[in-house]
Amino acid sequence: MPLVLTRIDDRLIHGQVVIGWGNYIHPDRIILCSDSIASSPWQRELYEAAGAMAMYNVTISIWTETETIHFFQHDDAVNKEKILLLVESPEDINRLVENHVQIGVVNVGGMHFKRGRRQIAPYIFVSDEDIASFQQLLERNLTVEGQDVPTSKKLDIAKLLEAS
Repeated sequence: MPLVLTRIDDRLIHGQVVIGWGNYIHPDRIILCSDSIASSPWQRELYEAAGAMAMYNVTISIWTETETIHFFQHDDAVNKEKILLLVESPEDINRLVENHVQIGVVNVGGMHFKRGRRQIAPYIFVSDEDIASFQQLLERNLTVEGQDVPTSKKLDIAKLLEAS
């Protein structure tokens, strides 16, 4: 399957992703799916530059949700590349799945503290809306695992939500 990692991480592209996960899975392409970042030239430039940290050849694509969906539905490259897909929230994953992007496993990296969120793991803080979105993903039979770096233990998000 070309989609080798689908990750929720509110910091999106940073060292943990490019170096930690990238050196582990060696993606051909990292897709950052964010309408706000894709429409901001200075943010695009900042995130594209983060790809220079990679010690492997990787294409950084910063796309809107519509562009991302189009790529997964219509571009032949999707079947020829190993892809790491980054989004900011579980709501983003639900919208992609609703638009027929085939995702089986969701990796939850950093969802950091903000007002109105509660902690369910050392690096995962969730709001009521996040919990509802995670429940939708689980009802769709997606596997949802917390794992900040490849060498850390996988956390079962369903069990963490039950305990919270």
